[in-house]
Amino acid sequence: MIDLLPIFLAATKTVQQRMTKWFSGYPGGMPWTIVSDYCVGDDGKKNDVFSFVVIANHDKTENICEYISAVAPRDLKKVRQVPHGLMHYLACPQPVTFSVSFVIDRGAALLRDYLHVEHMASFIPDACELVEELQKNSPAGVSVNPEYFGQVLRRLNLFGKDLARKQLNAKLSRQIHLASGFAATMFYLVTQSTQVGYLRWISDRDKLIEHNDTVVYDLAYLYFVLMSSSQPGLTSSAQGNLILNLPKIFFELPEKTGKHRFDALIRLPDYLAGTMADIGPDMSYSKEKFGEMLHKVFVESPNNCVVQLASTGDRITASYVQYRS
Repeated sequence: MIDLLPIFLAATKTVQQRMTKWFSGYPGGMPWTIVSDYCVGDDGKKNDVFSFVVIANHDKTENICEYISAVAPRDLKKVRQVPHGLMHYLACPQPVTFSVSFVIDRGAALLRDYLHVEHMASFIPDACELVEELQKNSPAGVSVNPEYFGQVLRRLNLFGKDLARKQLNAKLSRQIHLASGFAATMFYLVTQSTQVGYLRWISDRDKLIEHNDTVVYDLAYLYFVLMSSSQPGLTSSAQGNLILNLPKIFFELPEKTGKHRFDALIRLPDYLAGTMADIGPDMSYSKEKFGEMLHKVFVESPNNCVVQLASTGDRITASYVQYRS
């Protein structure tokens, strides 16, 4: 999976440039929110999609939720026509949101030919070693729960044992690794584009989030650290350790049952992921609502981006896609 991180960064260079320009009017040190939803494993769709929406701190969260709930009270699969208020918010000329949808053709089976179980499993010992190094090098006085690193190691080891099982759900494991890699890419993009102070990731309730006690959050942060540490121009401490000026990241834990308290925010990536899952390489679609989303939100958009991934068996390709009218 580590081999994919440079590919993700290379494929999103244009995205980073667009995001930097889009959010250039915001000062550094601000809090930012990333919300995500997924359309994965639907045999009736053309693609598997992981969609992320960056929301600027342009208003209080409760006010944003109230607006979305009013203009789009239902998910995409429950409507025949896309609410204009939701499309306007996603395509608003004011820099309030920026989205990236990672799209994988269903035939690639979540990059199965490349992302083997043994590759996913081989990263776990390295991840545990990295966590131990982070624990050892954390400055004294940092306000970190003393039990935190032990909890991360427990979740990683639990995931490692899961990957070694004969009855492994390999598809779910790939979803976890891909979602964490895409999330880490989003952390990196927002950090580089906005000089973010605080970053919050809100995900829809999903098996890939809940599995192994939300290990996907741990993997996402570790991948983000690896991405950040690979950049040139970093300085080192007197002990020779790289100094990373990273934002504080908060992970929202969705309720296991009942209504998601951020259900309205999740509706943004829900509409994006559901649409891109239906769009063919020739821009074909099965229902008018998907075509409306495509042409009014994605086509010629400066702030709604698509990254297409494909597998040739021995290598992965990823590229930025620009839809034109």
